Amino acid sequence: MSYPSYMRLFGSCLLVLTACSSSSAGAAPDPLPLSSGVYAGTYRVPTVSDELAVAARYDIDEVRWTVSAGVATLDYDLPIGLVGGKVGVTLSGAITSGDTEVTVTGAHGVGSCIAAGSIVTCTEDLADLGELPIDAAVIAQRAAVEYRGPAVDRIQVANLFGSDPIGVVTLDFTRPIVDDSGGR
Repeated sequence: MSYPSYMRLFGSCLLVLTACSSSSAGAAPDPLPLSSGVYAGTYRVPTVSDELAVAARYDIDEVRWTVSAGVATLDYDLPIGLVGGKVGVTLSGAITSGDTEVTVTGAHGVGSCIAAGSIVTCTEDLADLGELPIDAAVIAQRAAVEYRGPAVDRIQVANLFGSDPIGVVTLDFTRPIVDDSGGR
């Protein structure tokens, strides 16, 4: 099986495992939140090796979840430590009260979001991101601050992501970001 095929299968399995983990104790999946806000989050790139799994997790300062007129929108920037520059992702999909899953799509790909308590997890298969600014020097600089392992691990993850951009963004509704600046 080729790497991209393996990762697409792995990404699909992540969604299934995440969905099952929230209901494994017999509880029904949780409804997705209909409130809007900006939250702290993480981004994870599925990897083919356990050695790279720790290097493939990035904190995201701001993940925006907006629900308006029956449409949920997920909006965030991919981690600079992953792509080496600014790359925004916006995905939207129809949502109604009580929905436990929403499919979000946009110019950058497709994703599926589910909730487990206060955590919303969106598994994404991204495309049409344009030429990623993967800059090994920028990634290494960020790794020196954000990651305890060797920078080469983060560079490997970036190259894997560049060839097959799939990932999992997670936001925690108990960790809202408060804007003290008076506006964004």
